[in-house]
Amino acid sequence: MVASDKPILPDRSDAVADRREFRRVIVSGYLGCSIEFYDFFLYSAAAALVFGPVFFGDLSPLMSTVAAYATFAAGFIARPLGGIIFGHFGDRLGRKRMLIITIWMMGIASVLVGLLPTPATIGWLAPALLVFLRVVQGLAVGGEYGGALMMAVEHGDQSRRGFFASLIAIGAPTGTVLGSIAFGLVRLLPNDQFLDWGWRLPFLSSAVLLGLGLYIRNQVSESPVFLEALEREGNDNRFPLGQLLRLEWKPVILSVVISAGPLAVFIVGSTFTQTYIEKIGFDTTVALFALAIANLVNLAWFPVCAHLSDKYGRRPVLLVGFLLSLLLVGPNFMLVTTGNPYLTVLAFWLLGSFAAGPIYGSLGAFLSEQFSTQTRYTGASIGYQLGSTLGAGLTPLIVTSIYAASGGTTVVGVCAFLIGFCLISMLCVALSPETRGMSISN
Repeated sequence: MVASDKPILPDRSDAVADRREFRRVIVSGYLGCSIEFYDFFLYSAAAALVFGPVFFGDLSPLMSTVAAYATFAAGFIARPLGGIIFGHFGDRLGRKRMLIITIWMMGIASVLVGLLPTPATIGWLAPALLVFLRVVQGLAVGGEYGGALMMAVEHGDQSRRGFFASLIAIGAPTGTVLGSIAFGLVRLLPNDQFLDWGWRLPFLSSAVLLGLGLYIRNQVSESPVFLEALEREGNDNRFPLGQLLRLEWKPVILSVVISAGPLAVFIVGSTFTQTYIEKIGFDTTVALFALAIANLVNLAWFPVCAHLSDKYGRRPVLLVGFLLSLLLVGPNFMLVTTGNPYLTVLAFWLLGSFAAGPIYGSLGAFLSEQFSTQTRYTGASIGYQLGSTLGAGLTPLIVTSIYAASGGTTVVGVCAFLIGFCLISMLCVALSPETRGMSISN
């Protein structure tokens, strides 16, 4: 018998059958991730092109870029903590409430970055506040992806988990497309105007996206799988992280390592590659729009790859993506070095879309299938976000330092680092079990 102090639960069959409600869940998760990654991409592009001269102008050009990437890394360091905090309360209190909090945090932090005074006005406090706001962004993204993923996976047809998870995952390329276009447009301004005020405009526009995302997110219902588990088992799991580390620590490690490699390759396209193109004397505006084109393709390519993972399994599709990434890292830099705009677009498409699709189309479902319902939000969030910190957060700083150590003459060391990183992740996928057909209602 259900205890009287538990919430009145909706009939799960009605919730799943309600296609209108499910569409709201998908749109909410998609828009939420789009907004989060729009804001997150803006910061990565600004770290590559703006924050060095604006906030660390007393350093040499290359070292100011390194310092800007250090603030960029701070957000990734905060992401696992966000995954722990929001995962804990999401597994105990529900997914929806946490997702409303994360979108508020991300939107407000991004607008404040756009309003931030420079060191010329407030001195050292300017870079300190920049780091603080970046940490807030990291906490928000740490809780957003896992929660939105859980809502999609737990609401939808279980035989199509990969496809539904990919509809949340395409929020990342959508946000990247919007951010690339917004930043590319203001980059067309004269350089002094761009560095003075132009770069702020895309950050300030986050306020509009925030309002839209909040409106839709407030319309959705709680995950039926979570409510069913709450009805069946109660709310006795006071500390999901403890259960996770005690009973499910192997999937956490697996999720971290598998996420890290492709994230390292992906983030180089939106950070170091922009810096590299600028250092060799080519127009970074072309690279920004090339990145937008590649991610625009991903809006269709990710779901196609996800459908293949539902049909043939997560492991085969993931392995194809990793193999393509390994093979295309070197050609990516060879193509952008030509300075030809069409070859630059091809470079970003090959590595940022063609190779990324099989990985990110199936990764969300693969991560969610590693954990039980009472730890799924926490586990998937921590695994992915620790992978983000390890793979994406520190990578721009590391590869820029490798490039600087070469005297800015070669990217061979950068390519070797990325290939090695990606190879380790690929080996973990090869050794992991297939999860496509398993039940997640436990």
